[in-house]
Amino acid sequence: MSGLEDQLASYLAHRMPQARDVIVGNLARIHGGSSQETYRYEASWTEQGTDKGGKFILRRAPEAGLVNAEHDLEYSVYSALDGCNIPIPKAHFLELDPAWLERPFFIMDMAPGKPGDFYGSDDPYDGQSERVGERFWTHLGTLAAIDTNDREVSMLRGKCDPRPVHERELDHWEQRLGEGEDVVEPLLRAAIRWMRRNPPPPPKKLAVVHGDYRSGNFLFTPDGEISAILDWEMCHLGDPLEDIAWALDPFWSMERHFPLEAGLGLWERASGMTIDRDALDWWRLFAAIKCSAIWTTAEKSFEEGTSDELVLALTVLRAGPYHRRVVLDAMEKRGVMG
Repeated sequence: MSGLEDQLASYLAHRMPQARDVIVGNLARIHGGSSQETYRYEASWTEQGTDKGGKFILRRAPEAGLVNAEHDLEYSVYSALDGCNIPIPKAHFLELDPAWLERPFFIMDMAPGKPGDFYGSDDPYDGQSERVGERFWTHLGTLAAIDTNDREVSMLRGKCDPRPVHERELDHWEQRLGEGEDVVEPLLRAAIRWMRRNPPPPPKKLAVVHGDYRSGNFLFTPDGEISAILDWEMCHLGDPLEDIAWALDPFWSMERHFPLEAGLGLWERASGMTIDRDALDWWRLFAAIKCSAIWTTAEKSFEEGTSDELVLALTVLRAGPYHRRVVLDAMEKRGVMG
């Protein structure tokens, strides 16, 4: 076993006192994400004379990333949503003590399937775009329909916040934007001012919002089923239209592979709600502002040397200007530039 494998085996033996002969192998980094380090590995052990084991995922806090994730939040979301008819991996252990693996981490099952290659392929879902699209929108509607009174969601941002949902989210991401900016972006500030003057109606319900629901953040299997929805670090309570808008952002929109109106219809049927199209437009502009704040954080992390992840640099070069263009187009469409 490698050094990290040895450390992980020691930790598992500590957390599973009934286990004997714990072995960890085939540990490998999964690249592509930027908010946490992700590794896959296999583990085997003996328990009361029975051989046990499986394939697992280790999610460890990075030194820096695109999002300042609360590293216990994702684990808590997986636990809270277990059994709610949404495909998520089973979470096993959360460890906040850095003594074990240098930084906080959690462990969950490894789900079957793979992410869609939506940047590098014209057929990212291997001929199953229709089925994947159906499941994508239905699962998002199912998430919006969850009764938050039936789930332990007290850890989610927005649970006890008295501010209107749109105001709270604008405040949150404007603060993030300011923390990452070296120079104030006049275009983004003008858009935020307009959004504050022209708020959307209150949400039809306070829903669990994934926060990063999009192509690339789920796994699919050869039959077109979605086997796991991943990356819940930005989960919070809010307007379910926020997730729809994020999924429709042109940088990664599912609309390229599944008809928009069909997808929104599936969402409405699964959620039991009707989409206010004017409100959705507001949240689509918000999505571009939020993206811009994330890219700004990424740029600062790379420039200050707190991260050497190449994906951060590539993201800044491509996505930063792209979303400023999205914001500009949206503002021009509304005839408002300040």
